[in-house]
Amino acid sequence: MNRRFYIQQCSSYWSLSKQGYLKLLQDGATAQKWELSNIKYEARTIKKPPPQAKPINVTDFNTEHYQLELEHFLKTGHQTGFNIDDYIDIFFGE
Repeated sequence: MNRRFYIQQCSSYWSLSKQGYLKLLQDGATAQKWELSNIKYEARTIKKPPPQAKPINVTDFNTEHYQLELEHFLKTGHQTGFNIDDYIDIFFGE
């Protein structure tokens, strides 16, 4: 079975293929609008990700967050588990 990648958007969880996840991150990093129901992301809704998964919560992501996640993914092939709700900008910038 191919490895899946998980994201949370609002209160919904999605499972994506590796290529779909990469495409989603690339689109987000270039500020392109995306829709998970688009076939190019190979995404499907799930009730809850597996316990070992590190889903990222993209609900309030901006371009910078997608870029950071994309860089990490390209280097490691893994997700960070980043959740914007837990993120504190030490410079209190926008």
